Amino acid sequence: MNNPDPARITDPMWKLWTDRPMRSAKLSGIYANKKGYHNTVIANEGHWPTNYSIRFPLDLVKINRDKARALDQTMTTAEMIRWTSLMRESAMNPADNRLAAVREFYGTLDGKTVFGLIKDDADGPWRHATADLTHLWHGHIGIFTVYVNNWKMLSPILSVEAGESLTEWKVQSMLVSFGNTGEEVKYWQAVHNAVRGSVDPVSPEIKVDGNYGATTAAAFKDFVHKQGGQDGYDGRAITYWLALRYQRALTLGWTPPNSVVPIEDVKKLVNDWLLEHLPKDLIITGDLKGKVTL
Repeated sequence: MNNPDPARITDPMWKLWTDRPMRSAKLSGIYANKKGYHNTVIANEGHWPTNYSIRFPLDLVKINRDKARALDQTMTTAEMIRWTSLMRESAMNPADNRLAAVREFYGTLDGKTVFGLIKDDADGPWRHATADLTHLWHGHIGIFTVYVNNWKMLSPILSVEAGESLTEWKVQSMLVSFGNTGEEVKYWQAVHNAVRGSVDPVSPEIKVDGNYGATTAAAFKDFVHKQGGQDGYDGRAITYWLALRYQRALTLGWTPPNSVVPIEDVKKLVNDWLLEHLPKDLIITGDLKGKVTL
């Protein structure tokens, strides 16, 4: 579904809705002609000049002043409790900055009372806030004006909503995705080729050209599925799960089946073992007594 109101809703704000991890959620609203974050800075200044949504520097910027700044999602009680718990956990972790773009959020932790947190700048601190009882059935996120057209700042919110750990998000944020080019892409293409034979049947070989396109995505998807993980994975990003399995295969020193080991290497390994484990009186100057032939 396309953005229904691009004059008031930025594409990143619309994407925050369309890419939601909780697919069963229903859209309750982004733009609304009322005071607060669902409306624009311009409208609030004109009709409600003392409103809390136009009070601090991150809201009183010169950009995005004509855009809506909030998203509401209708969920079941169980979904609301999970969503609110995930948002609270992220907000309360001093090391977690995935909600930097968020001014406020409201939901419920028990299905009976509304729970909300608010902050005045990107780094916080968060404090408790109240809202009306409609937030028992819809989760509300208010976004600082400066960030409503910035997908880099909004996309981490989806990681929180998906229930990803901070570690998982940090690893994935350092990795590559579909459409990327460069040395990092070459690295993962080469890693795939090095360990593609560790699955059965062998995963397709990739051209190590640094271009993350359809062929590379298909090979990554193939490897993941043959490893038995992530049914919904489409190959369009090096995920935390995939990176660990590629690195594990490399660390274990995977060797192709039916590979030929030179006989000289076998002889040396056996003789070294015998020299180490035979009684010392059977060994003279490093050689085995008698004629040991391999």
